[in-house]
Amino acid sequence: MTEEKELKRGLNLPMAIFIIVGMVIGASIWINPAEKLSETGPAIFLCYIIAVIPAIFVAYNSAYLGSAFPIAGGSYVITSRLTGAFGGFMTVWLIILAVGCTLSYLGASFGFFIGQAIGIPADGMVWFSVLIGLIVLIVFYFLNWIRIELSGLIELIITIFGDILVMVIFIIAAIPAFDPGNFVPLFPEGFSPVLFTALTFYFSYVGFTLILDVAGEVKNPQKNIPRALFISIIFLVVIYTIQSLMVAGVQPYNNPVGTVVELILSGGLLPQGVVIFISILIAVAIASTIHPSYMAFSRDIMMIAREDLFPKKLGDVNAKQKTPIPALTLLLVVGIIFLFTFIPILAPSYGVYTSAVLLSAIVGVVVLILQIPLSIAAIILPKKFPEWHEKSKFKP
Repeated sequence: MTEEKELKRGLNLPMAIFIIVGMVIGASIWINPAEKLSETGPAIFLCYIIAVIPAIFVAYNSAYLGSAFPIAGGSYVITSRLTGAFGGFMTVWLIILAVGCTLSYLGASFGFFIGQAIGIPADGMVWFSVLIGLIVLIVFYFLNWIRIELSGLIELIITIFGDILVMVIFIIAAIPAFDPGNFVPLFPEGFSPVLFTALTFYFSYVGFTLILDVAGEVKNPQKNIPRALFISIIFLVVIYTIQSLMVAGVQPYNNPVGTVVELILSGGLLPQGVVIFISILIAVAIASTIHPSYMAFSRDIMMIAREDLFPKKLGDVNAKQKTPIPALTLLLVVGIIFLFTFIPILAPSYGVYTSAVLLSAIVGVVVLILQIPLSIAAIILPKKFPEWHEKSKFKP
């Protein structure tokens, strides 16, 4: 098998948009609105509008850096070039931590929702989730072997039929049961719980910076990366707000439920068979995050290897498929180690899904930390690399 160094620019604007949307939307939209409704009251939908405010700045920063520095593994490359060796060193190990936690919590969550859909008993849920998680990690590992234009198309399809379709089904099903009277009073506990919940809901928008990692494969990146981020953030805030608005309109805030799926069941919004179908679609939605996680983080590993911080073999690109297969293999191994280590340790005490949420919280914190050097890089870029600043089609 021959190897070469270059990737291919095969991601068009729609693919870039759905990579971002698929990466950002997670299982939390099926938990948070129902779970937090009793704390915020029917103003839960405002939490997503408030939470997007800091996310706009992150997307704005990513649009500038991605347009100015459209290179594979952008999170690592931009940080190391603009903030020095220490920033690059810290980024390396934060990425490894993010990789392990991301793939393990997504794999376990996928297995958990499939287990719920087919009625796996509680005492068998841990290892069922781990084994199904292993299978799905292997499947998406091989799907990421193929050429980027096909891989991007797969992500587009998964996101449409997972994330978007399942949310549209719920929104339509909730319309007949929507009760405007549920919104009186709008702030039964005051406005403070809304603001506090909005802080936690910010994590529902984490993931915009990962477009930097595949920037080297986006067509016309100077224009398409800012466009993809702009369109994605508008779509996300609209769909999040509508879904949480429908939750508040269907479920009285003083009669709490744990998840949106429980709300569907208790309210009789959909037949039992369709609810099972919804659970499967939620699992597909989780898969829409696994796929771009491999895609993005593997490019970081590839560039790190080319800096001689990892074995050089990890920097190779398959000559036929134009994908970094050795880097993808490292991600799979790290993901499996985390999956078989932390889920079985945590799940007996906290349950599978809560264990996955704990790992996802670590990912959220890591991503926030990574945004610090990226923000510094955006400040330094015009002076340190003025030629790259001038090439950017999106300037602050």
